[in-house]
Amino acid sequence: MIQQKLADRLREKSQALFGREARTTGEKSHLYLSLFKEILQGIIRLLNAKIRLRKCERVGKLVTVRGRLRVEGGGAIRIGDRCKLWSHMGTTQLYADRGALLEIGDDTFINTACILSASQHISIGKNCQIANQVVIMDGDFHGVENRDEKGKSGAIFIEDGAWLATRCMVLKGVRIGKGATVAAGAVVTKDVAPYTLVGGVPAKLIRKLPVPETVLVP
Repeated sequence: MIQQKLADRLREKSQALFGREARTTGEKSHLYLSLFKEILQGIIRLLNAKIRLRKCERVGKLVTVRGRLRVEGGGAIRIGDRCKLWSHMGTTQLYADRGALLEIGDDTFINTACILSASQHISIGKNCQIANQVVIMDGDFHGVENRDEKGKSGAIFIEDGAWLATRCMVLKGVRIGKGATVAAGAVVTKDVAPYTLVGGVPAKLIRKLPVPETVLVP
């Protein structure tokens, strides 16, 4: 099984590097060196995840971290299997206040300079794509009129397969449906239906998205 995966990966890299199968000794050497660097990079990111995510309540299998990610707060943070968290071009921050829960589902990718701040509960599903500089906050931290009083909070649920594009913001008390896309720079203040594209400030429906044939719609 491992040998087959390596063979498949070598074919993919050969296509990417040369547009065909490697033929000469020089090409094959370059191909194997490139694969070795990729494997080494993966090991480093696995070890980095062990260090950067050591304060989390649960970290799944094969989770990788690129860069210096920050984890703060007295709450619970749970990360699923095979998640990728990048923090190399801007610091990604994971925060769960005391008594709060921040959970990230299997195979979800979080890009650089994102802020995930849970005052109550943030749930991100499986296979989600969170782009650069996205902000997800389920609390206001303080009041509007009286800034000394505690702000309101409301749980955020982001369902499987959602895509949050660059610099969008998700605010308290909303649910983003399965397979939905939030456009770059949008501010989400209300629920987003499954398989829809929303954008703007505040975010509004732009159009419906195709539903995969494998998905059963009630």
